[in-house]
Amino acid sequence: MKQKHLLAVICAAVSALSMAVFFNQRSYAEEEDFFTVSAPAETDGSTITTPDGQKWSRVKSLDDNKSYVICVKKSDGTEVMLSAGDGQDEEYIWRYYRRNMVASTYSKFSYLSTPSHYLSCIDGKLSFRYWESTIKDLFWFADETALIFREDENTYYLKYDENAETQFSMTTDRSEAAEVSVYTKGDTLERCIKAQPCSENYVTEGSGYAAPEFSVTLSDAGIITDNVVWNVDGTAHDTDTLSFTAVELAGREAGVHRVSCIIEGHDDKGIIYREKSSDALFVIAKGVIPDSFISFSDVHEEYHLIGNAIETTMNRTGGYIPGLIICTGDLVNGPTPDSDYMLGHYYPLIKPHLGGIDTVFVSGNHDPGKAASEMSVKADLGAAKDLSASGGLIFDGSSDAVKANGTSSTADRNIKVFGINYEAAAHRNIHDDRYYSYDSIIDSTKKFLEETAKDYNGELIVISAHSGLHVLGIDPASVNRNGNSISDWIGENAYNIDKSYELASLINSCAEQYDMNIIWLFGHDHSRQETEMFLTEGDTLTSPVKYTEQSFNTLPLHFTYAHAGYLSTSIGSADSSFCFVQKNDDKYSFDLIRTYDNTVRHTEFADRYTASVKSTETTAPAETAPLITEQAATTETSAADTVTEPAVTAPAVSENGTETVSSDVQTSESKKETEAVSFQNISSLPETG
Repeated sequence: MKQKHLLAVICAAVSALSMAVFFNQRSYAEEEDFFTVSAPAETDGSTITTPDGQKWSRVKSLDDNKSYVICVKKSDGTEVMLSAGDGQDEEYIWRYYRRNMVASTYSKFSYLSTPSHYLSCIDGKLSFRYWESTIKDLFWFADETALIFREDENTYYLKYDENAETQFSMTTDRSEAAEVSVYTKGDTLERCIKAQPCSENYVTEGSGYAAPEFSVTLSDAGIITDNVVWNVDGTAHDTDTLSFTAVELAGREAGVHRVSCIIEGHDDKGIIYREKSSDALFVIAKGVIPDSFISFSDVHEEYHLIGNAIETTMNRTGGYIPGLIICTGDLVNGPTPDSDYMLGHYYPLIKPHLGGIDTVFVSGNHDPGKAASEMSVKADLGAAKDLSASGGLIFDGSSDAVKANGTSSTADRNIKVFGINYEAAAHRNIHDDRYYSYDSIIDSTKKFLEETAKDYNGELIVISAHSGLHVLGIDPASVNRNGNSISDWIGENAYNIDKSYELASLINSCAEQYDMNIIWLFGHDHSRQETEMFLTEGDTLTSPVKYTEQSFNTLPLHFTYAHAGYLSTSIGSADSSFCFVQKNDDKYSFDLIRTYDNTVRHTEFADRYTASVKSTETTAPAETAPLITEQAATTETSAADTVTEPAVTAPAVSENGTETVSSDVQTSESKKETEAVSFQNISSLPETG
């Protein structure tokens, strides 16, 4: 009896499962009928009014994080809206998202959804279901007359047959595609700016400079402008021209000004354009601080924060600017764009925010290395002729290019920058999985340091690399914002890179042998909640040997190792921070600064160069900025305006006081107890210089 009962239960379960599968299949099939049409209240070819009274303008493409009404044309020429619902309560407003804050190696993916439904294409069939893939492209886009879905190399078009039982489907034949019109509303409609307004150079206060001129170029010759409004520091100027002379910016005192424009227009196809340009920084400086630079990592498309960093620096220095800007990777979000798109789309958006100050670039895991190298070459600041996608020398203050161009870089004659693009560490193994190792960059780094040593005169050698050299969670400085240790080997091989110890040992030996001033600046770790690190002469670096074995070694440092700051605000521990470095007699000042509240962590590292005679060719601006030190901070301190600072000092370098590096490799099982990191409070900076 018990066996019969058990058999009955099993049969009932199988039957129930079969019914569930059946109804699920039926539900999936019936979903096709939920795609229907709704009539707009009014349409004129360029705009439509939806039944709820909202007016929408016709555009030709889909933009991230915007809402759209998608219309198809019937045989009689009238337009109806693509809707989803049960036939009684249709939803016709579709929100478009592109997946961008993901791993750089992910494929392209986008969403089109109403509050209750997703529009997707699965196996060439229109569906309410969707699935995300990290191995293939799955994304929607529009091209004026069609709604298109791309699945890797396969292209599908939305098809509409008003007489069919199932009116909407997908087709691979463009001739069968529905004639589609896309409508949106908001501050931005169809984008129309090809070349952004930009100030190519900063100007010097009191120099009698002419009023600055700004201009934009439209993306299509067929665009008819209806209205052009230029803005200077928030004040509107209705000019109706694509070029603008900002007379009110002539003769101003030192400071940062922002110029932008809003363009509205249309074309003969009924497309309506509206776009605000990037803010073009116009910098008026009292002078340039010799041998100084600002650096940051991970701006992640929040480009206005670059201008905030420049302005914050000028407020700190009383109107003086750094000689150089070093962008240390992750200028964009993932998935990683190709090099041409980076140069054609993103670089023109970044450049206006630089204010004409000399800038070089290093790629992060979200940026194409080839584009970063080309952007540094465009700066014409002494980049190596053989600069590759892996990086190399991107700034040479003593180069002929710097001497000839007469820009702010003449104040940075005693700095060289060696860029290591992130993809230089990326490899694939036999299983086609990514792993990361510095083995391909060690020889070129060695060659650069040895060549530099032949004619070394005390320059600061900046190695700008998006990734670091330490083990996350093992190094005592691997702590979160609260000062608590983070987990051992947190993250993955992308953060704990093989042969870091070998590369660090190479740099260390060159710094010691040639008394080189070397600083390694990195970012990338913000997504792992790690607080900003600063290690220098006399500190110990814990560095990966082999990630798969979780092996590491320690290195008594003879160079400086620090975070460049995380200029973005929305990811992990990123908090709109950047570093400002300047020469200060026999040492260098290193300030990590937050733009939104002007707090600073002030540290220093020693000038290791022991030669008695420095280069006599070094020149500086006729007017130089006063050195800004820790004493420039306000004396009043409160819990709200203080930041933590590792209590690190840079001891004097002794010729015979160096430590011998052990060749024994440690493992995570045998690592020493994590040492506590001490902190001290630094008061916030004044609001103005």
